[in-house]
Amino acid sequence: MRKQAEKRLLERDVDLSNMPLEDINELIHELQVHQIELEMQNEELRKSQLDLEAARDRYIDLYDFAPVSYFSISEKGLILDANFMGATMLGMERGKLTGSRFSQFIAKDDQDVFYLHRQKLFKTETKQVCELKLTKKDRTEFYGQLESYPVKDEAGNFSIIRTSLSDITERKQADLALNATKQEVESIVKTVPDIIYRLDPQGRLTFVSDSVKRYGYEPEELLGTNVMKIVYPEDREKTIHKIKERRTGDRSKKSFETKFLTKNQTPVSFEIFLISAEGMYSDAEFGLGSFLGTQGIARDISARKQAEEALRQSQEKIARLQKMESLGLLAGGVAHDLNNVLSGIVSYPELLLLDLPEDSRLRKPIETMKKSGHRAVAIVQDLLTVARGVATMKEPLNLNDLIREYLQSPEFHKFNEYHPAVAIRTNLDNDLLNIAGSLVHIRKVAMNLVSNAVEAIEGSGNVAISTVNRYVDRPLKGYDDVKTGEYAVLAVSDGGSGISSKDLERIFEPFYTKKVMGRSGTGLGLAVVWNVVQDHQGYIDVQSGKNGTTFEIYFPITREAILDRESYIPIGDYKGVGETILVVDDVDTQREIACNMLNTLGYKAKAVSSGEEAVNYLQEHAVDLILLDMIMDPGISGRETYERVIKIHPNQKAVIVSGFVETDEVREAQRLGAGRFIKKPFTLEKIGFALKNELKR
Repeated sequence: MRKQAEKRLLERDVDLSNMPLEDINELIHELQVHQIELEMQNEELRKSQLDLEAARDRYIDLYDFAPVSYFSISEKGLILDANFMGATMLGMERGKLTGSRFSQFIAKDDQDVFYLHRQKLFKTETKQVCELKLTKKDRTEFYGQLESYPVKDEAGNFSIIRTSLSDITERKQADLALNATKQEVESIVKTVPDIIYRLDPQGRLTFVSDSVKRYGYEPEELLGTNVMKIVYPEDREKTIHKIKERRTGDRSKKSFETKFLTKNQTPVSFEIFLISAEGMYSDAEFGLGSFLGTQGIARDISARKQAEEALRQSQEKIARLQKMESLGLLAGGVAHDLNNVLSGIVSYPELLLLDLPEDSRLRKPIETMKKSGHRAVAIVQDLLTVARGVATMKEPLNLNDLIREYLQSPEFHKFNEYHPAVAIRTNLDNDLLNIAGSLVHIRKVAMNLVSNAVEAIEGSGNVAISTVNRYVDRPLKGYDDVKTGEYAVLAVSDGGSGISSKDLERIFEPFYTKKVMGRSGTGLGLAVVWNVVQDHQGYIDVQSGKNGTTFEIYFPITREAILDRESYIPIGDYKGVGETILVVDDVDTQREIACNMLNTLGYKAKAVSSGEEAVNYLQEHAVDLILLDMIMDPGISGRETYERVIKIHPNQKAVIVSGFVETDEVREAQRLGAGRFIKKPFTLEKIGFALKNELKR
């Protein structure tokens, strides 16, 4: 009814004059009620508007004066609005900030960061956070964190970015300082030669420094590995025990020694410094009880250990030499007194025998006395050798000749009659170089070594006697330390039961013997060998085991010839005629020897100390032949030298020399065009013929 009345009233063509009064009153009443309702609605709307305006004012206050910077940014990156803190943070007034590009406040290096931030916002439609460097209007830089939300317009398209900006400069600087410190620590860890490690409570490696690369490992491959797997098996129990001591509070020793295995399973000695040890956990895998989490430093002490061992051996050698010297002085005193006593024992039997008839029953006992006297004189001579050395005239001699003469002597045959089950075998180098020595004393050395070898065999067996030329280009560690040089080596080996390590230390002491005194030796045999070898500037090496013993005697060679040898060839048969020879050798003495020999043979000798020098020299010079050493550490080898040389002089003649046997490197050099191979040390005759033949080729 009211609606209808209202409709009629609003229509201008309503005719009220024909409407009943009752209907008009009803219509007026309805309109009054409706007016009241409208007024009430208007009042509520007005109150809501006031509340909305109040809320907006509160929001504006909160937005404007919030302690966080807020920005509204368009899709194209323009600042649509910013609160007071935002404007302040960028150093601009709010009014002037509106319409500016937000990117103008971002550092050049971080422009791409902001671009990707915007792209990701609209692509994911979710909140995004990024960190970048910004620049205020006054060019002051600071680090900020953006936290942004995409906002859709009425059409449902994302067009506005709501962003908050926080100043994180202090945190960023702290992070940068922390990273710098971390990088510095990492740099130190990488450069320190010691191994820095960390273990978890189960003993697994959680960190290991790059130093492990020196031992064949990559740090990554060791992570998660139980450290006991790389500890030398014999040292595992000791290692765990030492770490346990730290756990129980016994820290009297700051470090301990153990051995780790390299990747190729070689044990290397380390000193372990434990920084901390905490927690006890079962380690069932190795069955060694509990294991501790720890961290520390492992220092390679293998070089120190080697130095300590070398020092110990040197001290033992000095002590042995001092002992030998003291015993030698004693032997000298005894020999002096015995000489006085023996003069009568040796002389009078000869006088008595001259006066005795041939059939006298006293002749045989007196002859026995005479022989015993001469044997005593020989022993005294040995004592004198031990006492004062063998400072006698030395002349060129050949060990092969000496060995052959001794093995054919009546003295050896008589000795051999007592040991018929022992066979003597020889392997003598036909090209053996001469040595400078005393024939009597060197023969005594050979005789004593052979007799010792024969008597070391119980029952039947073999004794081997051999000689060989040997060039030592690096010091050899043996019973003696053999220095570099050229040697003729005499070796005597037996198949006996060997010499114990305890006895091996004393075998060269005078009167020290395991034989029956008076029946098979005086205890002076090896003492004489020692003194003779020392006097000849030689060296002794002894190798002994359950299968026998080998004595090797190193005598320095001489280039002097034995003048009365039957196979003498006149030097004119192999002399040169002034050709130029380039000697390439890394050892000074070898260059000097080679040049002297070449000059003697009539050549013009030049010398360089490496393959590199040879190549450089031949860039500007030409020679008739190269005398080329094959091994020249640490430079290029003889083979590589020759390979480079023939690129400069394609038909370059060369003779190869080496202290080692013929190798693949030698054969490869010969395949490239090099000539004959000669083993060091070489004779004047041998090198002369080799050069002459190669120059003719």
